[in-house]
Amino acid sequence: MKRSQLFLIFIFFYLAPTQAAGCSISLNNDITEPQPLILTPQGGYGNDAFFLPSSGDRILLTDNQLVDIACPNGNVLVAGASLGSSTSQASTIPYHTARFTGNTCLTGYREIEIGFIVGSRFLTIMLLCFDQARQHTLYSQFNLTKTIGGYQTGYPRPSWLQGSGFFTVSGVDSLYTRNQQRITINRLLGLSDSSYQYIAETSDLYLARGHLTAKADFLFGAQHRATFYLVNAAPQWQTFNGRNWNNLEQDVRNYASRNAVDLVVYTGTHGVTTLLHSVTGAETELYLYVNGAARGIPVPRIFWKLVYDPVRKAGTVFIGVNNPYILNPSKDIICTNVCSQYSWLTWRATDVEDGYSYCCSVADFRRTVTTFPNLEVTQLL
Repeated sequence: MKRSQLFLIFIFFYLAPTQAAGCSISLNNDITEPQPLILTPQGGYGNDAFFLPSSGDRILLTDNQLVDIACPNGNVLVAGASLGSSTSQASTIPYHTARFTGNTCLTGYREIEIGFIVGSRFLTIMLLCFDQARQHTLYSQFNLTKTIGGYQTGYPRPSWLQGSGFFTVSGVDSLYTRNQQRITINRLLGLSDSSYQYIAETSDLYLARGHLTAKADFLFGAQHRATFYLVNAAPQWQTFNGRNWNNLEQDVRNYASRNAVDLVVYTGTHGVTTLLHSVTGAETELYLYVNGAARGIPVPRIFWKLVYDPVRKAGTVFIGVNNPYILNPSKDIICTNVCSQYSWLTWRATDVEDGYSYCCSVADFRRTVTTFPNLEVTQLL
C-alpha cells in the first residue's frame, strides 16, 4: 500500500479571481495532470475530507485559505505552489487502495473499503460487502454529494484491477472477455462453444463488468479510477448496463444536484439469472466461473439501488432485471411497483432488452431480499 506525502499550501489570488476576496478552481479546467488530491486541512475520512465545488465545477477559496495537497504514491510537492502551476502536480496519478477492513457485514460476510491512504488516515470513498464463498459482492455503498453536478468529465478509464486477497479465483478479468464468457455460458446451456445464441459476436448482447458504484458518482478523476476494482462490479448485460441502468445512475445524480441533497446510495444484486438449457429445457443458472461442480461470479438476476436521504430518513429501491432474453418479466417483480411517484426517471422501464425496471419501498423489498443494509427508513424518497 502506498502512502502519501502531505503538504499545506497557502492559497493567494491564483487562477480565477472572484468578486469577493479569494479565487475559484475549476475541476475541469484548472487542475494540472496528473492531479493531486485536494483536501481540507481539518481532516475527515470520506467526502468530508475533499474540497467540494460551491458552484458548478468550481471550488471557491477565500484569501489566504489553507489547502492540503496529497499524492498517495510517495511523490513530493513543493510547498507554497499555486494549484495552477506545474509544481503542484503529482508525478503520477494518485494511487488508490482496496482492502479488507477486518469487519463483517450482514451475516458474516467480509467488508472491503476502497479509498486513499493519506498520512495516518484512510479516506474511504466506498464500502463493499463481499461474499468470498461465491466470489461475489452483495452491495457497494458510497455517499453522493449534492455538488456532483460539477464532476470531472472525460477522465480516462483505467484497466480493471482484481486487487489482492479478495477472489480465490485467478484471472477474474479474463473471465469477462467476450470469447471466454461465451464458452462458459454455452457449456452451461449445452450449446457448442462457438454458438452466438446468447453472447453475440459484435452487438451489446454480452456480459459487461457492470459497476456497482459508478465512476461518475464521484467528483474527482482520482476517485473515478478507484471504482475500477472487480469487487465493485458484477456481470451485467451490456444492453441493460448502457441503457436503463446508466439512465438511473444519471437520474439519481441529477436528483441530488437539483434538490441540493446529500444521499447515501447502496447498489447491490440479488439472485442468479437463468436461461433454458438447450437440451433439457431446464432453467440453468449462469456463472462466469465454472470448474467441475464449483461455481463462482454469478450473473445476478436483478440489480438494485437503494437511494437514501439520511436527514429525512427517506429511501426507495430502484430495481432492474438483468436478462434481455426473459419472456415473462412478471416473475422477477418481487415487490409492488411505486415508480409512479418519480416523474424524474428517464428509463424505458418496460423494455426487456434495456432492462425491465421498477421501484419499491424499502419495507416491501426487504421481504424478499435479506442481503440488504439495515437502515431506518420511514418514508419513500
